[in-house]
Amino acid sequence: MRKGEVDMQKLYYENPYIYEWEAKIINQREKDNFYIIELCDTAFYPEGGGQPRDFGTIDGVEVVDLFEENGIVYHVVNRRIEKQIVNCKIDFKRRFEHMQNHTGQHLLSSVFIELYDAPTNSFHLGDDYVSIDVGIENITDEIVQKVEDRVNELIFKNIPVKFYIVNFDEAKKLPLRKLPPTEVDIRIVEIEGIDYSPCCGTHVKSLGEIGMIKILKTEKYKNMTRVYFKCGMRLLKDFQEKNTIINNLNKKLSVPQNEIILKIDSMQNEIKNLTKELNLQKEINIEYIAKELINNSEGDIISRIYEDKKFDVIQMLGNKTSSLCDKPVILTSIPDKKVILTHNGKINLNCGQIFKEILPNFNGRGGGGPKFAQGSFEDIRNINDFIQVLIDRVKELS
Repeated sequence: MRKGEVDMQKLYYENPYIYEWEAKIINQREKDNFYIIELCDTAFYPEGGGQPRDFGTIDGVEVVDLFEENGIVYHVVNRRIEKQIVNCKIDFKRRFEHMQNHTGQHLLSSVFIELYDAPTNSFHLGDDYVSIDVGIENITDEIVQKVEDRVNELIFKNIPVKFYIVNFDEAKKLPLRKLPPTEVDIRIVEIEGIDYSPCCGTHVKSLGEIGMIKILKTEKYKNMTRVYFKCGMRLLKDFQEKNTIINNLNKKLSVPQNEIILKIDSMQNEIKNLTKELNLQKEINIEYIAKELINNSEGDIISRIYEDKKFDVIQMLGNKTSSLCDKPVILTSIPDKKVILTHNGKINLNCGQIFKEILPNFNGRGGGGPKFAQGSFEDIRNINDFIQVLIDRVKELS
């Protein structure tokens, strides 16, 4: 950015807290059913430097997009604006969140360098999350704690944040984290005595306005670590949501906050033990039903339709029954509209091949291997006809 290079006055550089102003429309042209507007001055920040664009209106008409070309910010609206002098407004709540999180990113990045000589390689400021990719492969809980303590210590000191333009030679004398690849004049964002960064984004005027920074989580990314964090109003909202969850857990579990994890661990262990006991009882019950099926069966095929049993139950029952006898077993789950055919391998019968042959005739889908096959149906009316054909086919091949 050159000193005085742009005719358009960019108010967000002069004062990022401006959210309402009057401006003159310099030019307005139609393109692809939208209107592109050039103003004499603007506080609308176009996307850049990792920071999303502003939202807002021009004379009540929503600005649906912003872009910058040759130092001019262009405003895209969906209908022509007839006035020449217009009232402009930006969504300052959104803008201020961006300011808090962008300055927070500068501070967080500078502390990673200060404490661990770890540069920030990329920055994302989105609606859902904010993150930086830091040049450390493994970030421990101890590192997170030390970084958080340091950044918040600096925030509580309410250190000023300054903005100014320098030429390339002046920039080389500053302790920049990274010198930009340009020889034109450069806008510097300085956290006084702490960090010096080339940046075109909007920032708070002092660290106290960030409020607080909290690292939410970290994850490995390539040979770096992606650090997710929140600042200011976003962090307050996150805390409020989590505090509501914790209060509800306190009430439901009847324990104080510092005992919630212990209570959940105890409940999980109890569930594991109960699950083991339940599975044991299921096995006992399945074996009992399987023996009853065998004892009550007539002929060379065991077949039963269950109106109340789900597929996983008939699958277990089929496996147990076939292991206790040398007969083919056909079981049906009406709730899941599924049929299985299985045997213990002592029968010369390929279950999967049989299903492959006859399932399509009844609009069924499925398949399997030599000892087990399953089929599912959209229409329950096809099941009875399928079972009868299946029994006949098994008798024929057995």
